[in-house]
Amino acid sequence: MPRLGFIDESSLDSEARALIASAERTGAPDPRVVRIMVRSSAGRAWVKCWNSVLYEGRLAHKLKEMCRIRISVSHKCGYCSTVRSNVARADGLTEELVQDLLNEGARLSPREKAALEYADLFKSGDEAIDSDAVYARLRKHFSEEEIIELGMLCAQTVGVGRLVRSLGIVSWEEACELNPALLEKA
Repeated sequence: MPRLGFIDESSLDSEARALIASAERTGAPDPRVVRIMVRSSAGRAWVKCWNSVLYEGRLAHKLKEMCRIRISVSHKCGYCSTVRSNVARADGLTEELVQDLLNEGARLSPREKAALEYADLFKSGDEAIDSDAVYARLRKHFSEEEIIELGMLCAQTVGVGRLVRSLGIVSWEEACELNPALLEKA
């Protein structure tokens, strides 16, 4: 049971219904989190911002979803580690590719590896990404516009991911039961 309640069906207005319907269609953010977030104007603003960061821009959604999953597993968010975007799945994000991005990355392109390296550094702390060398490596694969987009995705995933993890929607133990391969990352 989550630490904050899901909004009651009778309390939903048209905006909340639309945000939940969008989450049901896309799969990320998961409708369960949206049913908590739409309780407040700040939560609704975040859902809109997240949808924009995740689904709009120059970077492929599949790449952003790969980074989101990598960060989520590294901070052991059971909920975020098990959620998959239906859009990314349609773009070819299979569970085999997810396992590869969590392991040695043999199937990954140099661009995907660079994005995942940045996601790892971003997750590890402020000092890790505060480096000319990090941005020089990113520029080999991404435009400055794409680097901003990647940074915003990582910032949202790390920050809001911590909040979502603390809500207790799905524990790490439950996530490992759903996906035993996560045990290797524990």
